Amino acid sequence: MYRNYIFDLDGTIINSSKEVLLCFEKAFKKADYIIDKSRLTPNVIGPPLNEIIKLIAPEITEKDINRVVEYFRELYDFEENDISEFYPGIPEVLEQLKNANKKLFIATYKPEKPTMRIIKQFKLDNFDDIYTIDKFGEYITKTEMINDIIKKYNLNKSETVMIGDAPSDVICAKEAGVLAIGALWGYGEHKEPLIQNADIVIDSANEILNLKERMLNV
Repeated sequence: MYRNYIFDLDGTIINSSKEVLLCFEKAFKKADYIIDKSRLTPNVIGPPLNEIIKLIAPEITEKDINRVVEYFRELYDFEENDISEFYPGIPEVLEQLKNANKKLFIATYKPEKPTMRIIKQFKLDNFDDIYTIDKFGEYITKTEMINDIIKKYNLNKSETVMIGDAPSDVICAKEAGVLAIGALWGYGEHKEPLIQNADIVIDSANEILNLKERMLNV
């Protein structure tokens, strides 16, 4: 098995689509902006907030985007009754990895406030460190997150993997020189870009425990 595991959060560990879409619906309503609710689907989740808002409301102005972002943050960052849920098998896999003395990390494009709220609510206390997009006071890429984790904890790249559901996750993993694992259970209908860019893809969380075996069969 590998020694170091870097996980994406949304779409990999947590399915937050119901909570995110509910907060977007409330934010648009608070901004008095009428939307086509049929556009509120999990397929829009993944890009930065501004881009998600444009996918939901293509004709929206920059001024209204800023208002929706503000209201969304007010709702989502401090939500005490988050209806997100773990993907199947994730809690058990994290526990097994930790019990096997593996190092565990999160690298997410979420800001620190909602990330730490989720960490606390879902009792994700088995991670050695958590990297958010604003960890150092300015936005950083996942490639930068992975590189900093490797440097800070003196990790061997050949013993390190990045697991994520988005093409950007596996692309950043490759840029940082670690094994890129594509999780097929995450967001988005079209998985071809993820499959094409990943070193290997997995259908379930349990496959994380057998990566060495999977690599031998590639």
